[in-house]
Parts: sequence; structure tokens; C-alpha cells
Amino acid sequence: MGTKSGAYQDVYIKRENEMVSLKKDVTDFCEKYIKPVHPENWDWSIRDFENPENDPTIAEARAIANVVYHDLMDSNQTEVDLSTMNNVEAIKAYLNPNSKYEKFNTEEFAFALKVELEHGRVRDVNVTNNHPFLTAMIALAHMTESLTYYKRLKVMEAEGEIYEIMRKIESSETGNEEWYKELGKAEMELTEAKNGLIERLQKMDDIPTLEKIGD
Repeated sequence: MGTKSGAYQDVYIKRENEMVSLKKDVTDFCEKYIKPVHPENWDWSIRDFENPENDPTIAEARAIANVVYHDLMDSNQTEVDLSTMNNVEAIKAYLNPNSKYEKFNTEEFAFALKVELEHGRVRDVNVTNNHPFLTAMIALAHMTESLTYYKRLKVMEAEGEIYEIMRKIESSETGNEEWYKELGKAEMELTEAKNGLIERLQKMDDIPTLEKIGD
């Protein structure tokens, strides 16, 4: 992909009574959890995520969510205790495979994974090495602050795009026709993003309210 190796620091987690290096674990994790649901191009350590065609799928997001959910529900003490995260009961409910909004939550989680892969090998500063589990933990860290985080992110990005297009239109004496077309697309994206946020707010009744709000 032409990116630098970055400054990835290794992280260890106890899985099945063994300490596992997540830096070395990417391919093993993907082979175990991703390959069964996404047989082609399953290894995230070599997958070109700069190509939108390779975005995490809903099936992949569901498989990763199930791993995290299992770890959260595991009563055995490990070196990395996920149960200590803020608002853990809300996160458990969000990831619960039996949630009545499971499909909606999983689609949203797939988008969250796509966003947080920017902390992997697609950028010069590599934090996660594209490890699905670490990518998921970054996404969930945001969601412990607000479960509407990613729906609000879409709204913010669309509003920002509209603002910049308007600046282009106002500063350009010619060629505005193309920018007006882009403005129309951006406004449609904003409407879609706002509708997505409304739907998210309507599908929160099976998720406990956050115990901790803010810093």
C-alpha cells in the first residue's frame, strides 16, 4: 500500500489461557474469526483498506463483535480485563448478539471499524497493525463516551463538506456548476446522515443509559 511501518507498540492479551502478542496475532486472529465469514481477502494484515471495496463487511463486524462480547462476558480474570471499561453494561447490550437491533448495531459497528482503521497500516503512524480486535477497542472507546458517536460523526462530516463546497462556490468566479452538483450530493448525504442519527436514537431502548458521562 506504500505506507510506512509506523510506530506500532505491541499489546498482549490473555486468550484461552495463553498470553498472545496482538502484533503477531493479526493473521492468526483473522484466520480463526474472519476467514469463516469472509473467505476471500480475509487477512487484514495485508488487505488494502484504502480501497473502499475492501471495507469491513457486516459479517466481519459481527464476528469481531462476538469475540469482544465473549471477552466482556467471561468471568475469568485475565491480564486485560475489559470489564473495567467505562459504561461496560451499555457496551455489552450494544454488542449482544441477541439484541433486537442486532442488525442495525452491526451495520453501525462495521462503519466504526472502517473509520478506526485509519489507526492501522493505512497511515504513517501505525497503532493497531490492522488488528481487528484492537480496531474494535478503539471504536468502543469512543462509544463508551457516546453510543451515538458514529452517527453524529457522519452528520459532522457531511456538514463540513457542505461548508467547504460553499466556500468554493463563493470564491470561484467560474466553474460553479460542478460545485453546485457536489453541493446537491453533499446535502443528500447530510439528510441521510441525520436520518441515520434519528434511527439510532430510536433504537436505544434495549441499551442501559450511560453511567458515566463526560471526562
